[in-house]
Amino acid sequence: MKSFVKTAVYKIMRNIRFKTGLATIALLFCIRANSQNKIVFNIDNYENDTLIIGNYILDKQLVQDTLFANEEDQFVLQDSLHEGVYLVLTLPDNQFLQFLVNNDEPEFTMHFDYADKSNIRFEGSEDNTAFQYFVDFINEKRPLSDSLRVQISNSNETDIDVSGIQERLALLNAQLKAVQDSLIEVNPDFLSTIMIKANKEIVMPEFEATEDGRLAQYYYFKKHYFDYIDLKDPRALRSPFYFHRVNYYVDKLTPKSPDSIAQSIDSLLHWMGEDSEAYKYYLSHFLNSYAQTKIVGLDAVYVHIVDNYYGKGKAPWVEEENMLKILDRAAKLRPVLLGEIGEDVQVFQKDGTPVSISDIDYKYLVLLFWAPDCGHCKKSMPDFVDFNERYKDLGIKTFAICTKYRDKVKGCWESVEEKNMSGFINGADEFNRSNFKLKYYVDSTPKVYILDKDRKIIMKNIGGNQLDAVFEQILSREEKAASSNPEK
Repeated sequence: MKSFVKTAVYKIMRNIRFKTGLATIALLFCIRANSQNKIVFNIDNYENDTLIIGNYILDKQLVQDTLFANEEDQFVLQDSLHEGVYLVLTLPDNQFLQFLVNNDEPEFTMHFDYADKSNIRFEGSEDNTAFQYFVDFINEKRPLSDSLRVQISNSNETDIDVSGIQERLALLNAQLKAVQDSLIEVNPDFLSTIMIKANKEIVMPEFEATEDGRLAQYYYFKKHYFDYIDLKDPRALRSPFYFHRVNYYVDKLTPKSPDSIAQSIDSLLHWMGEDSEAYKYYLSHFLNSYAQTKIVGLDAVYVHIVDNYYGKGKAPWVEEENMLKILDRAAKLRPVLLGEIGEDVQVFQKDGTPVSISDIDYKYLVLLFWAPDCGHCKKSMPDFVDFNERYKDLGIKTFAICTKYRDKVKGCWESVEEKNMSGFINGADEFNRSNFKLKYYVDSTPKVYILDKDRKIIMKNIGGNQLDAVFEQILSREEKAASSNPEK
């Protein structure tokens, strides 16, 4: 069993930075709040006349409103608020406390002392009172739990019997579970219950201490990871734990392959439901994330999202102009995803002789698109030259295509000499007959693709200083495959 503290809600409510002037999130749809709320903040010993109110969406903490003290030195938030977890930020210490908005309790008062924020009281909100009780319970037991865990950890360096300490820690865990279960049972519809349930441990059956057992344990944990969270619930969406759970599911519980990630995203969006707010936020979030990914190969996830959602009318809130841009980018990426067969390209050498990919006898081809006035090209070209010299006898060749047209092609050949690129197979396309920029989505330089003997794209978008490491892996896999299949 995990330690008491690790299972506690306070882990979710740890000190996340919240500052004024936080960025807002741009979405292409609007969502209406449910009802009119009035929340009064009474703060003892608070001399500042300004209070900042924020809320959660995805991994963002957004400014909801700025409040100013009235004649009674109270701060009043009166607005139509979505249900969820909100933040009250005091100045100038920039510390925040959290409160819940439950539209069954549209009006309530939050009372605390600026000098000592450990004692928070609510009037008119049983939901907030219940959750504060749970948080106070956690904070009360935390020091003992921390002390016991330290003693157990230190016992690894000594021969002290820690069975008694472990029993005390187990008792704390049992107390936590009892409080959790009691609050959930008494207030099943509270927002605080959503928060508390989200931090319940998944009850794991026993698995054999074998590779198959560990694999079965992993699949069980992933399958039951959202047992205590309703991904369709908009109240959960506006909470600090929702994004971290979804993000952990994709980033930690999913293998780092495009197919696996796409499958996890499909599952999440299915569980959220197309009509939910979460679906709209997260479909946009996943699209933007994989449009900007720096991990080679994961642009396939972007294409998957576009093909299966945006291209099928499942993002109706997107304006036509933006939709066309999204579809166009996916169309350009689709032919150059890892595993695809790269198109043949014919360009011309300095003497006018045509040369194409299909003309070159190679085992692996480093297809390099570059420009003489490209700063990154100038910086990295020595790495490409050095790599080519050391690997050319292994059947690995570099086909360098200059991206300049017409009268600027002359600068290509001058740079070939200046940069000692004569060991490459060099080409240019003065009149853009090959259309190579579209065929290989050359949106910037240097642009690198590694093709195998069948012209399949096996790597791309790497720098010259990464070629050694990449080919060490490629050749190592090749050797292992050959040793396991000696007849081939």
